[in-house]
Amino acid sequence: MKDWTHATLDDIIDFAIRIEEESFAFYSEAALAQQGKALPEIVKLLKILALEERNHKDILLKKKEGWRLADVPRAEVGASVQRIVDLPVVHADAELGEVLLAAAAREKGTAALYRSLMALSDFGDLQEVFVDLVAQEEGHERRLMSFHKSLYPAPQE
Repeated sequence: MKDWTHATLDDIIDFAIRIEEESFAFYSEAALAQQGKALPEIVKLLKILALEERNHKDILLKKKEGWRLADVPRAEVGASVQRIVDLPVVHADAELGEVLLAAAAREKGTAALYRSLMALSDFGDLQEVFVDLVAQEEGHERRLMSFHKSLYPAPQE
């Protein structure tokens, strides 16, 4: 994992953009792999999540240019950002349950990243972006876990 101790705000935002790119690819590939195997609503959810991740990337790119134009000071993020987790990887032949759990873990990790970014900023506009992204990523995680629970209910004792 990267050493974030001396990362700049640009470094962190670039990392967030890469996560959104990876998430877009993850959901696009998962939707394709599950086509014809999973319920149509699962495939539809994966496609919707892919589009939402691409939208998150676009938001970050647009805002990043605005922050640069506004000459926002670079932030030293310190050791607190070291807690950003590596995101899980799922193999192409993974079962649907594994895909849903990995996707939920990706969303949880991304929300944690955005909470860290939010804590870095005293800038209202910047905080608003990350507050919105945290809410969206947490919503994605809830939707994925809801589908997982409906397909794989916990055994009754």
